[in-house]
Amino acid sequence: MDEREKLFQELRKQNIRITKQRRAIIDVLEGKHLTIQEIYNDLRKNGYNNLGTVYNNIDFLLEHKIVTQIFINGKKHYDLTIDESSHSADSHIHVTCKVNNNIIEINDSDLFDQIKGNPIFKDFTVNKLQLVVEGTCSHYEKESCKKDGACFIKRLNNNRAV
Repeated sequence: MDEREKLFQELRKQNIRITKQRRAIIDVLEGKHLTIQEIYNDLRKNGYNNLGTVYNNIDFLLEHKIVTQIFINGKKHYDLTIDESSHSADSHIHVTCKVNNNIIEINDSDLFDQIKGNPIFKDFTVNKLQLVVEGTCSHYEKESCKKDGACFIKRLNNNRAV
């Protein structure tokens, strides 16, 4: 049984339903960082036409740490946290390009441990650590950076997948 089904089983034991709409949102978010409007647009293609339902279900998914909310380039984005062993809703680093909004995740437990182990947190238990690193490439040129092949973030992500 995969992690997603284990989570769903645990929720069912608490008499919490995993509705078709909740599953549809989870499916839409797989491998993506989307705004509410982007989620809604994808769901409309599958016959889900109520924006209020999307908001309510996102709230549910946030409450149960199935998704996490991050602010990237001034907008709220939602990111699926289940089915991803390298991070959780409480430990996340995103790097984003301010030019073309490409987003990648950095999941480095050494970096998390280094931050949490900083002496400033000596008498403090860190329960949640989310960072968003925004920037532009050192070779930044507006027109060339908008092409995916020239974006540092996109290249970095492709190199990590190899």
